[in-house]
Amino acid sequence: MEEPKPVASVIRVPRHDTIMVRTPLPQSQAYATIHLTPFGITCSERAKEEIVDWVEVHADAGRLVLITVEWLRDDYGRVVGDLADPQSGETLSGWLVAQGVAEERPGHLHDILSSGFDAYEPEV
Repeated sequence: MEEPKPVASVIRVPRHDTIMVRTPLPQSQAYATIHLTPFGITCSERAKEEIVDWVEVHADAGRLVLITVEWLRDDYGRVVGDLADPQSGETLSGWLVAQGVAEERPGHLHDILSSGFDAYEPEV
């Protein structure tokens, strides 16, 4: 049996690298509103308009598939992840790179993990 995929609705795009998303929490039958930053890419200032356009075209009844990296968060507390079209599987980050408004960032996961370790100060 196929595992259900988390569904998300985009509320707004406040910045070129931040997307406000609402997603259901099946365990509590409630919703969470999170700030999402695209994983594996660095967005230019022009990406904001491109994100809005992509969401308008690809959202199926206002819903997109939410892809997260174990719910990791960046230095600003944003969830690191991506959005995908539920029918075609096309991802937002892949499309932004193809449009030339984002560049791939292969060390993104390493940066997130190392900043978490750098913030930890062991007791002596």
